[in-house]
Amino acid sequence: MKKLILLLCASVLAFSVLAQTEKGQVYLKNGSIIKGKYVYINDGKQLRVESAGNVWIFDAADVDHLATKGVKPLSMVNEEQDSSTWFFRTELGVLAGNADNSQTAPFSISGSANYLVNPNFSAGLGLGVEFLKESYMPVFANFEYHFRKQLTTPYVFLKAGYQVPLEDSNDIYYDVYPVWSSFWPWPGEISENGFDCKGGVLFNPGVGFNQMFSQNFGMNFAVGYQFHRLNYDGESDYSLAIDYNRVTVKIGILFN
Repeated sequence: MKKLILLLCASVLAFSVLAQTEKGQVYLKNGSIIKGKYVYINDGKQLRVESAGNVWIFDAADVDHLATKGVKPLSMVNEEQDSSTWFFRTELGVLAGNADNSQTAPFSISGSANYLVNPNFSAGLGLGVEFLKESYMPVFANFEYHFRKQLTTPYVFLKAGYQVPLEDSNDIYYDVYPVWSSFWPWPGEISENGFDCKGGVLFNPGVGFNQMFSQNFGMNFAVGYQFHRLNYDGESDYSLAIDYNRVTVKIGILFN
């Protein structure tokens, strides 16, 4: 588990460096043109340019435009972000926890389409796949609040919805009661037919960090708490509910 988290963090850092650094021509508003490698720093407020062994740092407001299709001046980024009211987030990761009620760290993939209600708050809908004892498709509403309207910002989120089963139960459960009786008959063994999966509610709050590399592409890292209750129906009015309490660790891609 620790190796997986370290690998995800290393991938984000490596990708961040590769995605931000560009090589081309920097056109300044005073008419100067500089050829070399450049990258935005200080949350996009400044541009660092390396050319012929020299290093220059310019305010983003002093940059007119760049010769490549990579990173744009911050003023242009903000203008284009203002005109975009939708963004899409795709995430993958694990649901970490003990093995008492499922696997130790089942895999999770999800995606959502989100609408910017205002510059800091968004609401959207999403779905995904989670590989527990059975495979489930979480269908959820996604709410996010971004603390800053910049290329780099922390945010909080809340996902709430329902786990839809994608296959039959893979286990036979013991010591369960009929749904219509609180004490009789005694707990017993369900037949080999097992239970039918019915799914259950999903609740996932957490915190994350966004790093935008351009006006329409970025990555995020998020950690949260996920609760979901999975319901099963068996023969002779038997019923079973299993609660899951997990820590979600995910890395994602944003685009609009």
